Amino acid sequence: MSGNGFDRVGTFKMLGTYSIKKHRMNLTKTYQRGTGDRTENIGHKVTIQVIWNSAVGQFEGKWRVKTSNYHDENKFELKYENLEELSANP
Repeated sequence: MSGNGFDRVGTFKMLGTYSIKKHRMNLTKTYQRGTGDRTENIGHKVTIQVIWNSAVGQFEGKWRVKTSNYHDENKFELKYENLEELSANP
């Protein structure tokens, strides 16, 4: 899997894998240094591990950051804005 985007921290690229059997994703989000919030964005990587929760229709898990100056982790959710629209338009 691959993609890109931006958030308040900055512009990023995302690479990862998806397990069809376990419905899990492992992603690495790499920020482009010098974009977005220059105090927060140091061109670092964020590791994201999520699993599909069919009861609520979203992926749930954690994100983690570990650099020489900073480390943290917290809850992560990935959901579709309109799941019906996604199902109707493959």
